Amino acid sequence: MATTPTATQPEATAAATNHRLLRIQRAGHVAWAVLGIAGLLFLVGFVCWVFRVVFPPLILAAAIVFILNPVVTRLQRRRIPRALGAAISYLGVIGAVFLIGLLIAPLASRQADDLSERWTTEIQPNLEEDINDLARRSQEGDWFIQIPEYEELGESFSGGGETTFAERITQIRELGLRVFHVLIIFVLGPIIAFYLLVDLPHIRRVAEGLIPERSRAEVMVVAGRLNRAIGGFFRGQLVVAFIVGVMVSIGLAILGLPFWLLIGMIAGIFNMIPLIGPYIGGIPGVIIALTAGDGMSQALWVVAIMTAAQQIDNHFITPNVMQRVVKLHPAAVMLALLAGGTLGGLFGILLAVPVAAILKILLGHVWRTYVLGEPIEQLAAIAASDATQEGVGFVQEVGPEDEPPVAADPPATERPEPS
Repeated sequence: MATTPTATQPEATAAATNHRLLRIQRAGHVAWAVLGIAGLLFLVGFVCWVFRVVFPPLILAAAIVFILNPVVTRLQRRRIPRALGAAISYLGVIGAVFLIGLLIAPLASRQADDLSERWTTEIQPNLEEDINDLARRSQEGDWFIQIPEYEELGESFSGGGETTFAERITQIRELGLRVFHVLIIFVLGPIIAFYLLVDLPHIRRVAEGLIPERSRAEVMVVAGRLNRAIGGFFRGQLVVAFIVGVMVSIGLAILGLPFWLLIGMIAGIFNMIPLIGPYIGGIPGVIIALTAGDGMSQALWVVAIMTAAQQIDNHFITPNVMQRVVKLHPAAVMLALLAGGTLGGLFGILLAVPVAAILKILLGHVWRTYVLGEPIEQLAAIAASDATQEGVGFVQEVGPEDEPPVAADPPATERPEPS
């Protein structure tokens, strides 16, 4: 009886030592994984900065592929080749845009012409008077921040002083280069997206072949989660922006605000910028109400309509459209927007949330795999369950049963042997 503790003591010591070694090994794996992710992000950022001229068309192409690939994949499952499916998807989008343009273009054009006419005769003088009045009040009341008058604001925005002929030529040249760059983006983006849509299954197979066999399952699980998160984000943002734009337009039309359609379209577009976008999109409506509408009372109603639309979006539309695609805390979203705006301007703000979602997925996978020690099979089962609930994303694997049928060779006929 006395020898039992001494017999089990070495085993307990060995088990404790193995446990400590296992924890050290997991910590080392986590450290190397974090360093690898940081190095990969640095490399991607450096490459994007070096080739930043071609980056906007690639972003547009990726967004188009994320949006249209589910349609092309479903058409392929109906035995339609991907090239034809991509062409049908493009024609469908062009037709939808053309139909919407036929419905709203005449009204939007009339409102734009009316806005340009009333800007110089009514809106700008009223805005100038309001700013000058606010500036006088700030000087009389000794406010902490002195507000400049309208003429000073105009000089600060225009650069002040007279513009020489050479400077005007330089401005025209820079404007032409910017317009040309925008045209290149909107021409190359759809072309690149079309070829990606056609060759996505082949690209997937080639990418899988480049991954070592021992890491292939883990990489495909992470890639699938990234795929669904980013694809769902792009498609969800478009749907939410359209719904919010329609809601705001209807509310402002009922209110009787001038240029209600243009303001609703602006609100829908800015709604794609998380958190701060809806408030920025509401500023034109308030300005129009104060300068060309019924004054402060109508401006307050505009704020109420914008707030109501935002609350409906936050509590009903976005949770149902986005579902569980991007799970980020509002504080994390705000930090991502600040970092994205600082590093990449408008493009950085638009891409801040997807990039933050990518970082969360990568770091979460490292934690669950190398710290908590969850087996990759369990993570693959969870990812497969999420895939069935969230739908398809950038690349969906098409099995052999989904390939178009191939005509079988006719059976060989037996020739009679010569007698």
